[in-house]
Amino acid sequence: MVALLRSVAVDPHENVSLARVIRQRQVFAEFSSAVLTESSIDTILNEACRYAAAGTEARYAKILEHRPEERQLIVRAGWGWEPGVVGHAVAKDDGSNPAGEAFRTLRPVTTRDIGDCAAYQLPPIYPRHHIVSTSNVPIIGAAGFYGVLEVDHSAEHRFDAIDTTFLISLAAIVADSLERAKRENALRAAHNATALLLREHYHRVRNNFQTILALVQSHARKATTANSRQRMEDIGRRIFALSSLYDHLLGADVRDRVDLTAYMIALCDRMNDFYQIAERPISLQCSSNVSVLVDVETCTTLGLVVNELVANAIEHAFPDGGGRVTVAADPGKDGNVEIRVADDGKGFADSPPVGVGLSVARRLMTWIGGSLSRGQTPGGGTTWTIGVPKKRVHPAGP
Repeated sequence: MVALLRSVAVDPHENVSLARVIRQRQVFAEFSSAVLTESSIDTILNEACRYAAAGTEARYAKILEHRPEERQLIVRAGWGWEPGVVGHAVAKDDGSNPAGEAFRTLRPVTTRDIGDCAAYQLPPIYPRHHIVSTSNVPIIGAAGFYGVLEVDHSAEHRFDAIDTTFLISLAAIVADSLERAKRENALRAAHNATALLLREHYHRVRNNFQTILALVQSHARKATTANSRQRMEDIGRRIFALSSLYDHLLGADVRDRVDLTAYMIALCDRMNDFYQIAERPISLQCSSNVSVLVDVETCTTLGLVVNELVANAIEHAFPDGGGRVTVAADPGKDGNVEIRVADDGKGFADSPPVGVGLSVARRLMTWIGGSLSRGQTPGGGTTWTIGVPKKRVHPAGP
């Protein structure tokens, strides 16, 4: 842009309207603000044409994109033109027209009366719209030449150095905005492609877990001893917990972190179905007073542990009838999160046997730096407290 500005001839004795200079600066500031975070290339180009026309009081404005394989400049965006111009009108990328000359010389090209330029072989867009005066500046960014910004009048008009420098500055913002938008769009496309692959992966894993779970349940039904049936059911409920996580991931936005509250509520809903709680005199309820995200590894661990504790309560806490199991997530100390699985059943004996499931649960919590402790529910029963360390949780925000 600096080289283009230096190429503009300035008459030190020319009187310039201060009001016009201020207005062009206002227009330039408004355009810069409008495209600062815009990711749509069409919007950037159309806004550039609108502001270019406003800043130079031109009736028409257009941006021509260079098509090197066709050796043409095609009107990609415009302001004031009849229908059928944008996306269709073309000009050669040579010196036979003002835009082509700006492309070839990489310099501003201003013509007060194109009728005086006998060397021009103008495309139909000029005579059809009775173009007389035109000003063209190349759009050049760090990635190279993009095209030409052009403003036109259908009556003779003098574009002075103020107009030209305004258009050069506008073209520089266009070039920067286009390159930024292209980078963002490329990153977004790559992210979407990755998200699609990840979702397909989740889908395959979920289906595999469900297939394995069906096989385990089938073997459990065919087991000839209570011990072997129990072992198969223990395996099945752990596979169920993993399958439930991928069910939840398929229904959520694909990302590397999971909303803990949403996952816990979804897990409890699935446990109600899986353990057929409605057919028992037992209720399972889930609540949460935290809004945090956890990574998939932590989510997997918590799902397995909560599922193990709920299953343990359903199986052992209510030998004489029904009861209630609750799962609640609340803020802990020093930024930690605590998940409590509580029942109002018979409670543990003084020295309860430690089953395989509880041993696995404790080992899983150790792996993520968390804790698992047992206490008594007020009024009777057992409460397990899962401590999720601060390093594993992140605020749920945009």
